[in-house]
Amino acid sequence: MIPAHAAVQARQLHADGWTVSAIARRLGHDRKTVRIYLAGVRDPGQPRAGTSDLFGSIDGYATRRLSEDPHLSAAALHRELAALDYTGSYSALTRSLRQRGLLTDCPDCRREALPQITTRASELNHLHPRQPLPIRVAPVFGQTIASFLDQVAAANHLPPAVLLAHLPTWFRHQHRTHDDLARSDRAHPDDADVLAELTGNDANALRRALPALAGWSRDPSRPVRLTTACRRCTARRAHHAVVPVHLPALQRLCLRHRTWLGHVRQIDTSNCPDIVLAAQRAACLARHHSPTRVLLAETTARETIKRWLAHDRHPVLTRRWTTRLDRLDASQPPTDADPCDREDLIAAATYSDTITIATALLSSTITETEARPRAEATAHLLGSLQLARQTTN
Repeated sequence: MIPAHAAVQARQLHADGWTVSAIARRLGHDRKTVRIYLAGVRDPGQPRAGTSDLFGSIDGYATRRLSEDPHLSAAALHRELAALDYTGSYSALTRSLRQRGLLTDCPDCRREALPQITTRASELNHLHPRQPLPIRVAPVFGQTIASFLDQVAAANHLPPAVLLAHLPTWFRHQHRTHDDLARSDRAHPDDADVLAELTGNDANALRRALPALAGWSRDPSRPVRLTTACRRCTARRAHHAVVPVHLPALQRLCLRHRTWLGHVRQIDTSNCPDIVLAAQRAACLARHHSPTRVLLAETTARETIKRWLAHDRHPVLTRRWTTRLDRLDASQPPTDADPCDREDLIAAATYSDTITIATALLSSTITETEARPRAEATAHLLGSLQLARQTTN
């Protein structure tokens, strides 16, 4: 299925003399699909007869994954969902994503042309063969290629285009798009050696730190999310700018500094030790279950808590989370009002109970239709745990 505007564009291109193959490459659709709409067999925006939407059961999971990582491709998402027993095809998934408006682009990706690499004498021509740059910059774990190259260039007082002139073409694409998930499988094994030789780092250390070189972010059993590195960790390395990183999707906390790594806000959770304990419990769950299963249970639990808060279904729990929310908010510097900022605070304040519900969901084999009623039933469990804490304190 293609949307109406794409069908109109396909017909215009066909009238201008474009071939079906060229139109398919231009629009990003299959040639058979383009032929169907050019022939008028089906109306634009209408799927073929007999198709069913299998997306409903994992709607919350897919929505959360795409909101957490705008670089997540539909192919990578389909592999994750296949591990969750999703039986739909790739085309069925992309159709459902288009219908729900979930196919988004990263707002930080630059759309301008590639950096101009000229043939004039480079500022690095004075370096002897295999001689690295004078100032070595160590990468942060999970750091994007674009961020790392910008830091290396700034530390050595060079424009990034100069570095890119001495690196393979693959680095130019990664630097332009800020996307370490796409095209990472096209990295040559020697690219890490070339980058290590120029920056003075160990090649194996670069492969472990930079997901674009390691390729581990493509593993469907280890979903990742795009966030910013802990600012206290980067400050220890004299990195004062924001460092975008791809971290395991279940890693919500920097355990070293007890910092919550949200979408737009990093929150100090030192005065809420139960959040740190919940992060450790989540790591244990990931060792006993697949990360995708744990992430699905966590997503179901978070949606359940959101409904409880929206309708004040359990006043005791609402008061408990409100108290913790005020405690976390009071310990943070004032920021501009942002809905995502508030969502980060709510996610941190309810995280320990989110993991408790996720643990209950993973304790036995249940279907997707049974997940929400099971999560609703854990409200009494959370209330009992709260009474037990008050008795022991």
